[in-house]
Amino acid sequence: QAFTASEPDVVAAGGVDAAVYLVFLSSMFAILAFAGIVLLPVLLPIAGTDNALEDSTGRMPPNVTHFEILSLANIEDRSMRLWAFISAVYWVSFVTYFILWRSYKHVSNLRAAARSTSGVKPQEFAMLVRDVPIPPPDQTIKDSVDSYFRALHPDTFYKAMVVTDITKADKIFQEIEGHKRKIAHAEAVYAESKTANRSEGTRPTHKTGFLGLIGKKVDTIEYCNEQIKDFLPKLEDERKSALSEKQQRAAFVFFNSRAAAASASQTLHAQMFDEWTVAEAPEPREVIWANLPRKIYDRHTRQTVVYLIVFVTVAFYMIPITAISAVTTLEKLREKLPFLKVVVDQPFVKTVLQAYLPQIALIVFLAVLPTLLVSLSKSEGIPSQSHVVRAASGKYFYFIVFNVFIGYAIGSSLFSALEKVIKNPPGIFMTLATRLPGNATFFFTFVALRCFVGYGLELSRLVPLIIFHLKRKYQCKTEEEVRAAWVPGNLRYNTRVPNDMLIVTIVLCYSVITPLILPFGVAYFALGWLIAKNQACFSFSFSQIGMHGFLKRTDFRSDIRYVPPCC
Repeated sequence: QAFTASEPDVVAAGGVDAAVYLVFLSSMFAILAFAGIVLLPVLLPIAGTDNALEDSTGRMPPNVTHFEILSLANIEDRSMRLWAFISAVYWVSFVTYFILWRSYKHVSNLRAAARSTSGVKPQEFAMLVRDVPIPPPDQTIKDSVDSYFRALHPDTFYKAMVVTDITKADKIFQEIEGHKRKIAHAEAVYAESKTANRSEGTRPTHKTGFLGLIGKKVDTIEYCNEQIKDFLPKLEDERKSALSEKQQRAAFVFFNSRAAAASASQTLHAQMFDEWTVAEAPEPREVIWANLPRKIYDRHTRQTVVYLIVFVTVAFYMIPITAISAVTTLEKLREKLPFLKVVVDQPFVKTVLQAYLPQIALIVFLAVLPTLLVSLSKSEGIPSQSHVVRAASGKYFYFIVFNVFIGYAIGSSLFSALEKVIKNPPGIFMTLATRLPGNATFFFTFVALRCFVGYGLELSRLVPLIIFHLKRKYQCKTEEEVRAAWVPGNLRYNTRVPNDMLIVTIVLCYSVITPLILPFGVAYFALGWLIAKNQACFSFSFSQIGMHGFLKRTDFRSDIRYVPPCC
């Protein structure tokens, strides 16, 4: 079903972002496939029939692998065969530019078609206004915004909605929703307790103290109903107070046509750059409300500090990752940890550790990084979740390329010839040129591990499946709780796209040096396209059902336009 699903099906299920991501994967597959059609039958025989790696006796040394024999490392210096590899660089470049140009046109048409649909989307009629000046004493912020934009856009201005601080109202609202969920859960438990022998059943109870372990024991259904009755007047009072006293210096301005909103969001509205800054409005469920009132100087300062932290993080991570590339080899482990010799000398264990130990250590080492980068990007003052994901993915991409690709390739090459480099510093470039092809084995296994193990775990979703069944058996009593337990989430673009770009960088850079890496890259993007399409078509559609259920809860607060954080 995933293989035969059309592009409109993907857009309908997962949105335009999912369709564009699949275009990216298919483009990378096409680039590597067309490059391999020429490089594999041409470069492999040219490299394999040369003898640059042979010793004085005319034999290959025992430490030379088959990958090195079929690579640029086996070409003699100043050989005419080098022209084949230079021509291959131009072929790969031409294929890359041409396919990317075709893909860009396709994505541009796809986005235009999505924007021109007849479906009404509120963000297409609105723009986000930040850095609203302090109004005169006789005006509120809403009055100031209304008068300002009505004067500038008299024919197209519809209304303005000022961002309001509803932190306290949000806490009260979450308390009410929590008690509603407890009532639904308790009623389901109460219904289960009614049997033929006990038609009256047993009413659920709980203690009101810490975690329900201490305090007075009460009837759960009656207690939660009383709490809701107490909270509703407080919610209404806090709502009125927020609308009148807690308006922020940011607003959404609505127009009577999409063309007017698009034009206004790209227009300069004030002579001073720090007043009346405008941008396209994000989707309601993506807005980061806490970031909207931040002033422009605050945003620029935060952005500078975040970039500095990211730079320090990249520099800090460079040291341990370089150390991992040099230390996590079988020989180093046997040397530093003699007590492991009994284990690592076993043939099967030795084969597995020698092939995958450095890659597994590197993948685990990087697992905690995406969460940190998302938090840093959000602290910049970015107004929407999509922009946070985009900012975090950019940071993560530069990080992994600098540390994983460049760090390992250069680090392992220099560590293996450190004494030679110290004695002859100008010869560092020749050292790298001769030793870089030998690192291809690491990247072969790195790509293969990401392809077959990573995609297999993602497709199986074994851990979420176990957690879901445990929740369903012991915790879920209502249909809403079952849906909440099984919501699969999104495609995690903040890590997917950078990791895919890392594979592209590795395979393209080594495609001419060691053409045998191309089939691994083709398999990675072919399998990735199929699995991502399956996740987009089926996981996203289920997630949207749960999303709409959450959004229905906000209908009664149309003046505040509150959207729960989970959305």
